[in-house]
Amino acid sequence: MSITFVLHEATRTGAPRVGALIAAGLQKYEEVRAIVLRDGPLVPWLEDLLGRERLVVCRGEEFAHKVPFAQKLREAESLLSGDESDLIYVNSVAASVFVLAGRSRGRRTILHVHEKAAELRTLLRLEGTKMEIAGVADGIVLAARELLADLHAVFGNLSDKVLDFGIVVDVDAMQRLAHAPVAPPRNAIGKPWIQDGRMAVGMCGTASRRKGADIFLETAAQAPEFDFLWIGGWAPPDAPDNPVCAEFEKRALPNFFITGSVDNPYAYLDRLTVFFLSSREDPNPLVLAESALMRVPILAFSSTTAVTDWLGRAGILCYGAPNAADALRVLRAIDPAEIRSPEFRALGDSMTAGFDLTAKLDGLRQFIASVRGQPAPGTGAEERA
Repeated sequence: MSITFVLHEATRTGAPRVGALIAAGLQKYEEVRAIVLRDGPLVPWLEDLLGRERLVVCRGEEFAHKVPFAQKLREAESLLSGDESDLIYVNSVAASVFVLAGRSRGRRTILHVHEKAAELRTLLRLEGTKMEIAGVADGIVLAARELLADLHAVFGNLSDKVLDFGIVVDVDAMQRLAHAPVAPPRNAIGKPWIQDGRMAVGMCGTASRRKGADIFLETAAQAPEFDFLWIGGWAPPDAPDNPVCAEFEKRALPNFFITGSVDNPYAYLDRLTVFFLSSREDPNPLVLAESALMRVPILAFSSTTAVTDWLGRAGILCYGAPNAADALRVLRAIDPAEIRSPEFRALGDSMTAGFDLTAKLDGLRQFIASVRGQPAPGTGAEERA
């Protein structure tokens, strides 16, 4: 048996990173291939993991928002025409055209959902998905339990096979990469960031309105006493949906630094005083778990994500939607000495088991077997014995 994973892009964090980690875990038990719809820094890792012959990377605009859905469907069917996998694992609704393509090719499909209702509706509006997707998929994997209600609200009918999986983190790789040398982020005039004891506030992701790039920039503008680091794509073509790229250049804030798309976000996360999740909507962002496990305290807002309940004392949660005024109020109330203390930074250590791939893989393999109509496999521990 074999599985083909479909990733909508190739970032080193977020949903693509989760999909890649799952692919790595499943490769111990069966043949795994991958199709990546947009090139990015995760591709070299996937090549090492799967082998170049088992990886297809779309380096053009075949699956861009502007391309009509029917055209994307034909392209997806073409990519699957020579693929012998019996199961297509579609790692986000943003790549869900492959659910229909897989069905047209007689394959079973699993749809891994990371998007909340607003993003699902945006994908429908932009022809990134179709109303029938959730019902056509043979199984649905959830990045957060609360997304099931969003799926019902937007799509109505959906598969009766649903797994609440959550997210996974490669803790060993994070800790190893955290201490690797990296190029310093730079501000709009090209000045590199230098750690000089000032509080460093960071956000990680591809800049867009959904990720709150404008909120993060405005907070930096109102807090010149702190340094702000955006870890990830900021300027075109890496971040074509960034609403404040031009404003960043115009305002030229001396305390706002960007890394651009990077292979190793963890070396930057490790240098932060606080991680500020500025996203307007991010159902179960991998970077929250990564920040907590990197011992970086988190500032988040209750309406952004479905998983703030696990933050505990490792995070600061504000009520409502993310905004610069409340973020600024909290940041200025923080005692940098306390938040940098080993005792405070160790508060996320107990969460490691909840994001461990090994602990979750057996349940996912049983779910995949049920989608295939097969008996449940033995546990990984039993098979390795």
